[in-house]
Amino acid sequence: MTCDARTTIGEFLEAAAAKQPCPGGGSVAALAGALAASMGEMVLNYSVGKKGLEAHRDSLQNTLDEFHRARQLLLGLMSEDQSAYLAMSAARKLPKDSPQWRQQFPAALLASVRTPEAIAAAAVAILDRCDRVVDIVNPFLLSDLAVCAELAMATVRCGIHNVRANLPDVTDPSDRQRIEAVVNQLLSRAITLIRHVIPRIWERYAASV
Repeated sequence: MTCDARTTIGEFLEAAAAKQPCPGGGSVAALAGALAASMGEMVLNYSVGKKGLEAHRDSLQNTLDEFHRARQLLLGLMSEDQSAYLAMSAARKLPKDSPQWRQQFPAALLASVRTPEAIAAAAVAILDRCDRVVDIVNPFLLSDLAVCAELAMATVRCGIHNVRANLPDVTDPSDRQRIEAVVNQLLSRAITLIRHVIPRIWERYAASV
């Protein structure tokens, strides 16, 4: 079973729990990222136009729009991850070095690496937006912003796990090094952001109560 934005929460959980490959870890990571973005949207929806935050309206609205685009992107990547897995699974069944294998396997492998990499990158962008607005959002929604940031951090890690699961199939050492460099940069940036965002959230919360 493949799942998309029209799948109910219950159906997705049943499908993820079942003895079947799809939806798997990559799709779950993308959904977690979409949930992170939705929490960011909620925080911003309670902040745009709020009395006392008028000076930040444009910045808040722009960030709200970015969270919304991130949510839509991650829902699309949730479906793409399942398609990438199915294509990879089909390619693995072909006789190695056959014309069909040479045509299908490289493309399937590329999708299996690029899709979770894109999931991780989208989650880093969510963390970056959290960092931008910590000091200007509605203070009553700071705990929800923390949920947004922590889910985004988990999404980064999980997306990278799925990239690394496919690295053994990347035979070119330079390609493998390039992919490792990209995901290491994503992880490093995410760790820097989460270490900056969460303490500031609770410092501001403590100052507002």
